Amino acid sequence: MPSATVTDNPVAEATVLDAAGQPIGGALVFAYDGYLSNLEIYAWDDEQITQLASPDRLC
Repeated sequence: MPSATVTDNPVAEATVLDAAGQPIGGALVFAYDGYLSNLEIYAWDDEQITQLASPDRLC
């Protein structure tokens, strides 16, 4: 599969929402040489995010 043309990092970012639709953290997508290299999920408070959010909980 050919690599994507990537000029910036992170290549995408989103806010992570809880089940009630409230923002609880964020997600960053990084690429290296046009391929996914890292996915960072972080919380804004002391409560850790322990599962990858479903796409409907990213905005």
